[in-house]
Order: sequence, then structure tokens, then C-alpha cells
Amino acid sequence: MPPENPNLAPRRSIETISIWALLATLVGAIFIFIPSTAVPVTTTKTFLLAAGTLVTLALYILARLGRGNVILPPFALLGALWLPVLAYALSAVFSGTLFTNALWGSAFEPDTFGFMLVATCLGTLAALMLRRPEQYHSFLNAAAWAFGAIVVLQLLIVIVGQFAPNAISPAFSAIGSFEDLAFLAGLGIIGILITLRELNLSRRAHYIRIAILIGALMLLAIANSMLTWTLVALFSLGLFVEAIMQRKSKTAEADLDGAAIMSEAPLETDESIHSFIIPLCVLAVSLFFLIGGTLGNALANTLNVNILNVRPSWESTLSVGQKVYATAPVFGSGPNTFGVEWLKYRDAALNSTVFWNIDFSSGIGFIPTSFVTTGLVGMFAWVLFLALFIVFGLRTLILRTPQDAFVRHVALFSFVAALYLYITAIFGLPNTVILTLAFVFAGLFVSTTRYAAHGQQWGIVFSRSPRLGFLVVFSLTILLLGSVGAAYSLVGRYIATTELAESRVAFSAGNIEAAGKSAQNSILFASSAAAYQIEAGVASVQLDRIAASSTMSTSAAQQAFQTALSGGINAALTATRLAPSDYQNWLILGNLYAKAVPLGVSGAYDSAKDAYGKAALLSPTNPQIPYILAQLNIAKRDIKAAKEDLKSAIALKQDYTDAIFLLSQLEVQDGNVREALAAALAAAYFTPNNPSILFQVGVLSAAQGDLAGAANALSAAVAANPQFANARYFLSAVFAKRGDIKNALEQMRAIAKMSAENANAVASQLEALEAGKNPFPANLLSIAPAPIQN
Repeated sequence: MPPENPNLAPRRSIETISIWALLATLVGAIFIFIPSTAVPVTTTKTFLLAAGTLVTLALYILARLGRGNVILPPFALLGALWLPVLAYALSAVFSGTLFTNALWGSAFEPDTFGFMLVATCLGTLAALMLRRPEQYHSFLNAAAWAFGAIVVLQLLIVIVGQFAPNAISPAFSAIGSFEDLAFLAGLGIIGILITLRELNLSRRAHYIRIAILIGALMLLAIANSMLTWTLVALFSLGLFVEAIMQRKSKTAEADLDGAAIMSEAPLETDESIHSFIIPLCVLAVSLFFLIGGTLGNALANTLNVNILNVRPSWESTLSVGQKVYATAPVFGSGPNTFGVEWLKYRDAALNSTVFWNIDFSSGIGFIPTSFVTTGLVGMFAWVLFLALFIVFGLRTLILRTPQDAFVRHVALFSFVAALYLYITAIFGLPNTVILTLAFVFAGLFVSTTRYAAHGQQWGIVFSRSPRLGFLVVFSLTILLLGSVGAAYSLVGRYIATTELAESRVAFSAGNIEAAGKSAQNSILFASSAAAYQIEAGVASVQLDRIAASSTMSTSAAQQAFQTALSGGINAALTATRLAPSDYQNWLILGNLYAKAVPLGVSGAYDSAKDAYGKAALLSPTNPQIPYILAQLNIAKRDIKAAKEDLKSAIALKQDYTDAIFLLSQLEVQDGNVREALAAALAAAYFTPNNPSILFQVGVLSAAQGDLAGAANALSAAVAANPQFANARYFLSAVFAKRGDIKNALEQMRAIAKMSAENANAVASQLEALEAGKNPFPANLLSIAPAPIQN
């Protein structure tokens, strides 16, 4: 027996550990979630992916240094894997955007150079580290167990959520969102179909996979993703046709050769029947939910899994991309800047929808969004990579099929899995985990090309060449040390992101002390415009409290006001310097200056107006900005300018209730009620079913004391749009003013039934009306529009 090499075991152990680190990174990212409303799940998952990449990379470098060589698969496709991240790097440097935003964004977003680098590194490590069939088997076995576990876990969450919704929501997804769960379920379904078709499994393994397949189909039915159903249906159809063609081929051979062949290879075995029956069943289920799309929605509603997936259309995404290419065609607007460009170029017609105040940060899909943010460089990189991947994949699977059956199975599955995931990235918005899996499976397929016919792998044995060895060892050592430095920066960035998330939650809850402290902690670890924006918001709340205080002396109040105002303006100015393209930073700066306008502070009005003007340039179709400008002009007592601003806001959003009501108040103050009412009635004559105009007629009629006319106009507005909550609110006030408590209560109950938020907003009014009391003031125009959702 030959003596054991004492150095071989440690080296092999490091290599094995590095492979398990890769598996742990992927499986951990799928399962990990922090039960916190402050920190987004995807942020933690992206952080784990990045941290796991650095650990895996360090272990791989140590393993290669120990063995004295680097083994590479065929290089062409491996190099193509780096094309998209190269485009992101070029765009981050030359697009003019801030590199810190392009690197990680504000919360580890996917459309960033940092994430693309992480995903590409993991894909490359999969191609370099998984080299032997037994390693493929370990990887796919771990993936199968992980998928089975996530299916069981998610089904348990849905079931438990039906009986204990306060403990856990049935709509909770450990993956990140139900759409991401649908993408993963589709991947698992395709993987099981390939496994059942390609591999000879034991009866127990076969039944386990069938059970997991059924569970995955159930989850997909609840998620009801049309994109996933379509892809699963297409693949099932292809597998079904392939199975039928093979059976026909065998039948033809039997007819030609007689019973001899039949005695050697029976045609009607269970396996041959299952090979097309299972894909046929999956195809039937897919078509069932594709044709009856409302069935999936009904199932989700029955199980209290309410899923709302809102994103821009293809037309809107292409429109924004066209405008960006007109000004920055080569490198685009920069990574993670689609939201900025969306606000600049979005269609004002969206203001008539319920999504008018949503600032979208992505387009219709991840890759189309990348086309916009990285320009022609990114488009060329993505198209070239996907084209090379498909060409090399089809050539390997058709012309250069690996001889080993299991390797052939791995090649087929990894190619189909990567292609499926990249298609979801074109037509959908998968999170960072799903996108990373696309690169990892692409890397796994690259690894299998070394086993293709005429395929080969090549390596660098730097331990035998002093000069080459010095260069390679030096490079690997620098990369190893760089990974340590990157890990330090990554941890700091994650802590800053979690502190920022906690500050936002505290600020929303009204705990400004905790919000300010968390924002300061975030800045200590990583300076960001969002943290300074929170600090400016805290200062704004402090100013309101100081102004409303009745216990502070005049001198103390003046000093505290000046201190808070100065600190808030400095924070807002810093936010505008760090993120000058974020209109929210300019709004908060304008709001702080506006606090000083009623006090007659010199230059406050001009500074506030200038800040609001810059916000309007960044978001020209936002009706809230001219409305805020109107409030600024009212504080300056420039009623004429305020009216013009309000008319501009209403022109952008015809049903902007706040602006309509404030304009009506100004007309009443100026004694122009009759003229304003006449204009509103004329408009109602030409558009009799316009709820916004009818609402204005009702408010102005109430201002003239014509409660009957107000009730008629507001009732018509409600009839035209039963979801017009503010019209119902003022109609309830008019009924109550007339002593008709019954009808007033009916309108208020209708508002409360619209949503839980509305129910909370009108709880006090509803309680008073139920007690037979009028909760509204005598002057109906002194009623501010309720904080309810139309």
C-alpha cells in the first residue's frame, strides 16, 4: 500500500470546504430572513450573498495556492459571463452618476455594479470549483433538498396563516416575494421534469420528487404568475413532444425488426409511460391556469394571499429608455438610476390612476432596466452574452453531447435552468437570489462543457515555474487581501443600511428621537443621502413642535428654532450634494426654508422656491410639487400665485382632491364663489360624468350655502366613481349638516369598507355618527380632506 501524502488531505479539505461554502451561500440566501419590519428581506439576502462570495473566494484562493495550479474550463463562455458586469463597471465610471450609488445603491439593489459583481463571481466560482461528476452530484443533491424544504416550508406557512394570521401572514414568502417564489417554483418544476426524464431513480426517490412537484404546482397556482406558467407550459410541451417522438421511433424499429427487438426492449414499461404522462399533466395544469387566469386569483384571495405586482409597462420602459438614449446613449444614466429617469420622463396620464404617487425604481424587467441604466454598452453586453450562451449551449447539447449520462443530465438541466432564469429577468423583476441562481447555473453549464465531445480544460501549474508562480501567487494574494478589505466595507454598509431602515420605521411611528439617533448611526458606518434626508425630516418635525409649544419661553423657543432650522438645512444640503438627482432631497430642503417664511426671515421664500423649482425639474409631472408651491405662496400671502400653482396641480391630476378643495377655499376668501361655481358648472355641462368636476361643484355649492345642490353634485360624483372616498366624506358632512344622520352614516361606512387604512382614518367620525351626533364643524369649508385613499 503506498504511503499517504500528508499534504494531500489538507489541500483537499480546503477545496471541499470551499465547495460547501458556495452551497451554504446559495442555500442560506434562499432561506434566511430576519423577522423585522425595518430591514427588507432582500437586503439581508443580498448581504449574505456578497459575504458568502468573499468567503468562498478566499477559500478557493487558499486551495489553489496549496495545490499550486489553477484549472479552467473552456474559456470563451466563461469570459462571456463577465460581459454584463464589465458594462456595469464602465457605466458606473463614465455615466456621471455617483459611484457609491452605482456600487450598492441605498439598500443593496440588484441594478448595481456591486450586486452584478457578486453574481458573476459566484457563477465563475461555480464554473471553477465544480469540476467532477461527484461534485455535480453533491451540488444538485443539495439543491434538490433545499427546494423540497422550501416547498414544504412555504406550504406550511400558507396553511398556518389560515388559522393564525396574526402569528404569520399566509402571504409571507421566505424567498422575498410571492413572485420570486413563483420563479423558484417554476425552476424546481422544470428540474424535476428533467430529472424524471433523464435519470433512473429508485421508486422512493421517484415518489418523493412527484410529491415535491405537486407541492410546487400548488404554490405556483397560489402565486399565479402568468410568466412562470407560460415558461413551464412551453418546457412541458417540449418534453412531452420529445418523449412521444422517442416512443414512435422505438415503435417503428419494432415494426421493422419484428419481435426480436420487442423481446429485448419492452415498449410499454412504466418508465416509458411516465416519461410523457408527467409532462402532459404539468402541461394540462399550466394551460388550465393560463386560460382561466382569474381562477388563480380567486384561489389566492380565498387563501388570503393578496399579491399586488405593479411595475411600468413595456411602452413606458421603452419610452424612458428612448429619452435616456437621446442624452446619454453610450453608458446610459448609470446603475440604479432608472427611478430618477422614470420621474423625469413618465407619462402624465399615470396621474389619473391609483399609482400616480408611486416612484418606480425599475422598468418592466431587470434586463430592460439594465438597458436603460447602462446604455448601449450594457445592451451590447447582455445581447452578446445571451447569444453566446444559447449558441454554445445548443452546440454542446446537440453536436457535442457529453458521453457520460449524468454529466449530460447536468449540462441539460443547468443550461435550461439558466435560460429559464434569464428569461424571467427579461420579462420580470426577480430579486437578487433568483438572479444569482441564473449566473450560478450558467457557471455550472460552463463547467460541464469540459466534458463535451472535443472539449477540454486547461490549467496553469504555477508551482513548476518560478516566474509564473511569483506572478500568479502575488495576484492571488492581492485578491485575497482585497477580499478582506471588501468584507470590512461590506459589513459597514450593511449595518448602515439596517440603521437607516430602523430610522425610517421610527420616523413613521413619530419617534423622532430614535429616528435621529439611528440616522446618525447609519452615517457613522456609511454616509448616504437617505440618512441625511431623515435627519432633515427630524428637524422639520422639531420645528413644528417648537412652534406649537406653549411652555417654552420666547427666547428659548427662538434659540431652539434657529438651532433646529440650521441643523436641518445643513442635513438637507448634504443630502442634495450626495444625491442631487433625488427630488425628495430638494423637497425636504424647500420645506425647511418654508418653515421660516411666515416668520419673515430674509431670503427664506426665495430659497424655498428655488429648492421646489429644482424638485419640479426632476419630477415635472408630479402634481404634489405645484401644490406645495401653492402652500408656500399662501404663507407669503401671494394668493394670485397660489391659485396659479393649484391650477397647475389640477391640470396634472384632474382628481387631485386636496388641490381642488384648497383652490375652492381661496376662491371663497376672495369672494369669487359665484364665478368659480359658474365655471365649474359649465365644465360639468360638457363633462357631466367627471367626478372631479362634480366634486368641485359640490364644495363650491356648500360654500354658497346651497346644501341641496352640494348633495346632488357630490352624490353624482359618487355615482360616477363609487371609490371616490373624499367625495363620500364631504357628502357625509353635507348630509350631517342637513340633519340627515342616516345617510351621513351610510357614506362614512362605505368609506370604512374600502380599506383598513380608511377605517382607521374615519373611526372617530363613524363613532360619532353611530351615536347620532354630527362630528363635522359648522363651516364645511374648514374641513380638510380626510387622509383616506380614493
